[in-house]
Amino acid sequence: MFLLAYFNHPAMLAWLAAAAAPLIIHLLNRRRHREMEWAAMQYLLAAVQKHSRRIRVEQWLLLAVRVSLIVLVVLALADPFLAHTGLKFVASGERAHKVFVIDASYSMTYRAAETSRFERSKQMAAQLVAESQQGDGFSLVLLASPPRVVVGAPAFDRQVFLEEIESLRPIDSGADLPAALARVEEILAAARNESARLAREEIYLFSDLARNTWLGGTRGREALAEFRQRSQRLAASATLVLADLGEDDAENQAVVDLRVAAPFVTPAREITIEADVHNFGRQNRPRQLIELFVDGRGAGESHLELAAGETQAASFSYRFDAPGEHQLEVRLAGDSLAVDNHRWLALPVVNQLRVLCVNGKPAGESFQGATDYLMVALAPNGPTDDRSLISPEVVTERSLLELDLAQYDCVMLANVAQFTASEARLLNTYVRDGGGLVFFLGDQVQADNYNQQLAAGDGVNLLPARLGDRAPANRERPYFFNPLGYQHPMIAPFRGRDRAGLLTTPVYEYVKVIVPKDTAPQDSSAKVALAFDNGDPAIVEKRTGRGRAILVTTAADASWSALPLWLSYVPIVQELVAEAVHGKIDQRNLRVGQTLAGDVRAAPSEGVVSVSTPAGETKPVRLASDGGLNRWSFGEPEQSGVYRVEFGPPLLHEELFAVNIDPAESDLTKITPEELRDEVWPGVPFEPYGWQASPGSPAAPITRRDSLHRWLLLAALVLVLAEPALACWLGRRSA
Repeated sequence: MFLLAYFNHPAMLAWLAAAAAPLIIHLLNRRRHREMEWAAMQYLLAAVQKHSRRIRVEQWLLLAVRVSLIVLVVLALADPFLAHTGLKFVASGERAHKVFVIDASYSMTYRAAETSRFERSKQMAAQLVAESQQGDGFSLVLLASPPRVVVGAPAFDRQVFLEEIESLRPIDSGADLPAALARVEEILAAARNESARLAREEIYLFSDLARNTWLGGTRGREALAEFRQRSQRLAASATLVLADLGEDDAENQAVVDLRVAAPFVTPAREITIEADVHNFGRQNRPRQLIELFVDGRGAGESHLELAAGETQAASFSYRFDAPGEHQLEVRLAGDSLAVDNHRWLALPVVNQLRVLCVNGKPAGESFQGATDYLMVALAPNGPTDDRSLISPEVVTERSLLELDLAQYDCVMLANVAQFTASEARLLNTYVRDGGGLVFFLGDQVQADNYNQQLAAGDGVNLLPARLGDRAPANRERPYFFNPLGYQHPMIAPFRGRDRAGLLTTPVYEYVKVIVPKDTAPQDSSAKVALAFDNGDPAIVEKRTGRGRAILVTTAADASWSALPLWLSYVPIVQELVAEAVHGKIDQRNLRVGQTLAGDVRAAPSEGVVSVSTPAGETKPVRLASDGGLNRWSFGEPEQSGVYRVEFGPPLLHEELFAVNIDPAESDLTKITPEELRDEVWPGVPFEPYGWQASPGSPAAPITRRDSLHRWLLLAALVLVLAEPALACWLGRRSA
């Protein structure tokens, strides 16, 4: 261990010259007096000479106290500190509880040389553990989203703890710094009660200081205030050490999105595949190669001109020959951060979409029932026509609980009077798992039941808008549609097509609805796709879980409008289905940390489900009964890639799920020291240890700084109080 002294404000040391003031004053006072000899003084001089040595020592002692007082004040203003290499302490008898917080977000896999940031952080942490004194306790937290507590209660066996560090692996996610510090606070609080022998607390945080982690995770006044208060509490009770593993000039490009320009995919139809690539660096990247792979085989390539800070889209065309489970992958030419150079898309290809139409008002005559016009709009050549993209099926509302909704891509409810709690839960599960649900209203609908069961009943929040009263019926002056600028994807195809009849479709009756505003996260809030000319909503859609629910405030038959008789009816119904089934693709494409889940038709004792991970591991999954459904779920994947879910006897089929990263972590821009002190940790004392080693060089040893200014001020205060007493006492002795 090396012990070195430094000053935070060395310029203040110039004031040490003021320490000469007492000496100068003393010398000047001696020269002011003129010596004269006279008889009486001879006797006094004899007495003084007898005690001159003692008096001289006492004078120098008093002078030293006054000089030391000035020196101590000046040194305190210069803010000196002692640097202890290896973070060992002078008070070696005190045992410390050391909490290591290692950033495991995927930006830490960036390789400026042969070793990644994450591997360097593990090496530094292992070095600190090896240099710790006997009796210290160790805890370990992974900074991820959410954070993982690897070792909570203090571990005293160094070798076992070092093995835990060695076994750490990065996670393909971002990092939640506020939540990680909350876990640290909990660990320290528990250790104070259980391990009283640990007198000190030290927190070591290893991170690349990415802006997304340090500034993005504390958005909102309340969240920021809570984060700062927790940080101040931790810094007050523990020594907070921050190791910087980032590089200021890190360059990175990433595939940030992969999609197909179609709500569903069928064989023999050419689709467009689009991939967005963003350049997060400061340098332009000309002719950046990007490749498309379908089921592991090369299917196309393109070159992009990537300017610094810009996004470019690559477009590919492809035609599938057969239905089934397929996977798409785009690969970007490699750079120092490999994990975001790939992106996957799991794509179920089907011969036909299966749509279930629930008839709430059956009728014996043609085109008198609630779903008769729907069947024609969905399959103009008949429900048994194999050439149709949609295969519709009609049931009554009584059959809803008897069906396995998972086999249908979309469920359309036409003039259904009411729902039981069981039916509401069934529909809610169906939509949350990626199904599409479309409500058509009518004279049978009981608004209070809809609002109670579908909008506020037992965790069910399916209805995009609460139902109100019926609008006044007026066949002489009907209502007409307002496309709201054709902004919504369902209505956009009607732009510039006046002959489609959307704007001239007369509607005689509808139900007024109340659309909630700012009551849900942005990705699940209700949106008005089409309105009436008086401003009332006509079509409202809402994302719920991985699926979509759509509410049409008029009827599907001709009882409330001429819509089924108009040219606009078939395209509107087709667009409703297309928008509703988007969730089927979304269900198979998740982000790291989201749970893989679904339903199976086998009994829990019969079905065997296993998941094959991108790393090649196969893990069994248990089935559980949930409200009459047999559900499977596979935790929260920590690795991006394609997961293959295999269903054993009696099902014998498989499903593909693509798990991708959140591209926000691909931005490697670091926060500045000023931002760290002023915006993240204002007033929070911490020890900043820059780790800006050149690529390939060994890690610089971390040192601890012990500030001395408080001790110097305390010593100066003692001298201020002691100097008058000492001067008085010496004066009496001299007399």
